[in-house]
Amino acid sequence: MTEVFHEVFGDDTIRLTPTTSAEQVAGWDSIKMVTIIISVEQQFGIKLRSREVDQLKNVGDLATLVQAKAA
Repeated sequence: MTEVFHEVFGDDTIRLTPTTSAEQVAGWDSIKMVTIIISVEQQFGIKLRSREVDQLKNVGDLATLVQAKAA
């Protein structure tokens, strides 16, 4: 997941924790969120539904969803 964020934001200094949210990452807006989701889907070979994405509150929620989809 960290690799995706580094690529999307062009910033290798971003450090993610399960509680990291959009408010804590400079430049994380709705456009970046779409880019994150597309990148995650490509990286992990999954498809996420918009209602699933709408329920995400932080990186931990995203990681849990990716694990469930990839299983």
